[in-house]
Amino acid sequence: MTAAQDHVHQLAAQTYDTVYNLNQHPRAILAAHLLGRRVVGPGSAGPLSENLPPWGTYLRKVARDRSANHVHLADAFCGLCGVMPPGRVPRITPHASDLPGSLEKVGDPRYHWVAVIIGAGDPARCLPPAIWARWITALLNAHTAIRVVLIGSSGEIGRSRAIQETISPLLWGRVWDATGHTNLLQLALLLSRCHWTIGSDTGSLHLAAAVGCRTLGLYFARARVHETGPYGDQHWVWQASTFAPATWPIDESLDFIVAQTSAPQLTECPGWQLWEGHVDTWGMSYSRPGQSNVSVDDRIAVWKRCISMDDRENVLL
Repeated sequence: MTAAQDHVHQLAAQTYDTVYNLNQHPRAILAAHLLGRRVVGPGSAGPLSENLPPWGTYLRKVARDRSANHVHLADAFCGLCGVMPPGRVPRITPHASDLPGSLEKVGDPRYHWVAVIIGAGDPARCLPPAIWARWITALLNAHTAIRVVLIGSSGEIGRSRAIQETISPLLWGRVWDATGHTNLLQLALLLSRCHWTIGSDTGSLHLAAAVGCRTLGLYFARARVHETGPYGDQHWVWQASTFAPATWPIDESLDFIVAQTSAPQLTECPGWQLWEGHVDTWGMSYSRPGQSNVSVDDRIAVWKRCISMDDRENVLL
């Protein structure tokens, strides 16, 4: 215990009054108690207690059973911290930063800029390069004003090359390759200059939503729209019905990306469902376009079950 405490104190020069712990792993609980005088979340009953707070128990059940859940994980983490969701869309204002090379041209008002996130941290959530090449070709052929920005890490440079080699050379002049060329601050600025960002459930998609870019998520593998859909109003997610889709909603997505309409026509795509994002008092939710938001009652019921008695007097239920 003493050795662990000395190691943790090397990482942090001070002890905090309160530590908000979002991780149920024993190491996280121990670290929270070593770093803070008071722990909120898993470990709040003591570092050796196996009792989880109500939200911790709820999230464990969702993870184990993969049961139906309409509470966004960002809002559930608010619950773990003993607070209600903000009831508004959080925004990040990118810092002014120099963009490398030709990327400074991204955002030119003469064009309609679409960022395409070509990779993901989970390999199961990566679209094949050939599919991205088809998608980008369809976008560029849909309107001459469209420009595409490829977004990815340095480890995805090979994927970017494979995509571009599959695209007609006649279209290369309308594709900007930012793969491996930006740090986090530059990436935030770059995404803020785009009208749309398309990608699977990955950090860059959520960063795009946070800086105010409209997003279109492609959710498959283990990604579920109600739990990790981009946070904010008028973001869109195609949710696949299978782990590894055989078809992709390319043509079905072109109309509202190209026309920049606020509400696309509800187009059916075999094996996929389209969902629209909303933010209300109870946090983030997704509903089918043109249909009532049936998740509201479910989310309120979960909050009533999981919020602690100490917090209820501070929350309007």
